[in-house]
Amino acid sequence: MTVHNTSGLPRDVGATDEWRGVGDLLALAVDRFTTPVEGMHRAIVDRSLRWAGRVGAPVRRVADALIANAYGTVRATGGAVGALIGLAAKATAEGGDVGVMSRSRRGSQALAAINATWGDELAQRESPLRIEMGLRDRSGEPIEVASAALADAFPSLAPRVVVLVHGLGQVERCWLGDGDGPGLWDMLGDDPSVTPVGVRYNSGRHVSENGVDLARLIDELWRCWPAPIEGISLVGHSMGGLVVRSACHVGRSEGQEWVAAVDKVVTLGAPHLGAPLEKAANLMSWGLRIAPQSRPLAGLLDGRSAGIKDLRFGSVVEDDWRGTEPNALFRNPVGDVPLLEGVDHHFVAAVVTSDPAHPLGFLLGDLMVRPASGTGRGRRRHIEATDARVLGGRRHFDLLNDSGVLDQVLSWVARG
Repeated sequence: MTVHNTSGLPRDVGATDEWRGVGDLLALAVDRFTTPVEGMHRAIVDRSLRWAGRVGAPVRRVADALIANAYGTVRATGGAVGALIGLAAKATAEGGDVGVMSRSRRGSQALAAINATWGDELAQRESPLRIEMGLRDRSGEPIEVASAALADAFPSLAPRVVVLVHGLGQVERCWLGDGDGPGLWDMLGDDPSVTPVGVRYNSGRHVSENGVDLARLIDELWRCWPAPIEGISLVGHSMGGLVVRSACHVGRSEGQEWVAAVDKVVTLGAPHLGAPLEKAANLMSWGLRIAPQSRPLAGLLDGRSAGIKDLRFGSVVEDDWRGTEPNALFRNPVGDVPLLEGVDHHFVAAVVTSDPAHPLGFLLGDLMVRPASGTGRGRRRHIEATDARVLGGRRHFDLLNDSGVLDQVLSWVARG
């Protein structure tokens, strides 16, 4: 299991490093998309020459050589273009000031989407584009986990800390609202009883790996916070809710001191029992494997990140995936992980229908997560939260900006 640095600042990444990473990403993307096309091409040729038997063997060898040369050229071209991008970025950076993508709004969102798709691969390659877990301020700047840096970043130190954890393919800015109204981060910032803290992480890695990093990040925060902490609340949206639960499990298992200060855990649209879209992708992959001509496309689909696959059944610990076949059809290896004792757990789910009990709402949920999964109350698995609510007339991402939802969350973590 890969554990990233979570103490101090994330690694120092400049614009040149990021653009070199873009070149590496281009080579990776070319390889990922070329491989299934090459496989389909070979399957079609093989099927066409199957009738010829031994007579067609020489033709098959020639065809295989031509296919290998053609797609090898495509891969080599992709690698060369990627290298040129890196060289051009270096020359541009040496000639003037180049902005860092990870610190801009659009750039950070693009990197978050890339990490959601291939974040586990980027982490293994140690790509400059990989996101490492760390604290961020409202502008996206990283915050060092040290007493002096924390005092500068949070001049109004409140006795309660609220840790905000985003979902798949997002960054900490998702808590700032959509422009039509304040987000949870804004509302918490106006409350003198709490200090909101934003976290950014690579959502393409396993939830359990991010859980380990989050637990250790909060442990460092607990030790370095410039004032006494009376309480800690954890709020996670979508995948962030699973990462929060995983961090609590790790903190309890390792005996980390911060766990004793946790009194509120809130999840918004978290797929505690799994997400239907990931299950559909798993089923589609299985269907594509039936025919030789479509089988390579299954390989392309199976290349989605480990983090996305964890959403299939709501995996939160390493035992849920270690030693299992990640692409097995509907095989649920996820076990029960008990919640923290003595902590109020509030699970909030949504449905698109105005009536939360409407059958269509039960079927569609918030278009990403069904209500049974969002509340942890399924037929076979049941996670006993303190409070589980299903809200009508809302979609998945509405939970981040809806004033009624945010007022309720604020009452739990600040004034509750």
